Amino acid sequence: MLNNKYLSIILTAVLTLTLAGCRKQKYSGEQSPGTGSEAGQVTWYVPENPNYNTLKAKASLSISNLSLLGGVKANVSVAVGRALMISLQPLLGIEMYRVTCTQDSIIFIDKMTRSYVAEPYKYFTDKNFNLNYEMIEGLLCNRYFDPLKDNYKSMTVKSQGTDSVFHCQAPNYYVEFFVQKTINRTLFSTNDGTEYVLADYNAFQTTDGYTFPMAAVCSLSSKKLSFSTNINFESVEFNKDVTIVSGIPSGYKKSIFETLFK
Repeated sequence: MLNNKYLSIILTAVLTLTLAGCRKQKYSGEQSPGTGSEAGQVTWYVPENPNYNTLKAKASLSISNLSLLGGVKANVSVAVGRALMISLQPLLGIEMYRVTCTQDSIIFIDKMTRSYVAEPYKYFTDKNFNLNYEMIEGLLCNRYFDPLKDNYKSMTVKSQGTDSVFHCQAPNYYVEFFVQKTINRTLFSTNDGTEYVLADYNAFQTTDGYTFPMAAVCSLSSKKLSFSTNINFESVEFNKDVTIVSGIPSGYKKSIFETLFK
């Protein structure tokens, strides 16, 4: 069924890029102080992320194994370190699907079928594979993230040509950031390299003092699904108020992730 294939690709794309107690939250764009960077031994380097508090963007998504005229329009709202929401508008600017990532869960709303999927991160991965909110936010927003949440103490840094490679090793997977002033690539892979998410960033533009990639290509290779997604940001704003909805609309039926592949 085309609709279910469409939903499965969209949801998985957000998982690769991208039941909370809160319902609807408005986040202020007022800046909070950045944590800065700390350089020590080669085996411990705390990288510095831009210190904007919120991000608001308009984007267009096109997906390799789904034919979409002009791509899917999307509004992206991010409250850094807290939650993000992607509103998908495949027809005439009308929201048909919504994905919200909170600190605890991923929530997918399908207005076409009046159904939803809402599960904690551990539902989507092996118990030893620490998928979390910071990873999804990092991939979508071109930011560093710490897979073990240990203040980057597992990170090493080495030179590769004109790039620096930041490598974070976890027991069953690893993360690499390829950096040349900006993060040009993020690789998130199992140790054997058979399953991975790869994000290549380009078309960097400076807005309000922040440098951000206006285009990205994200590739996914897994046992269940393989595809690539092109993301083109039409506009990006920083430190503006954003509203993120994490509640389930009244009357919607709960579905399960597996049914989206049928």
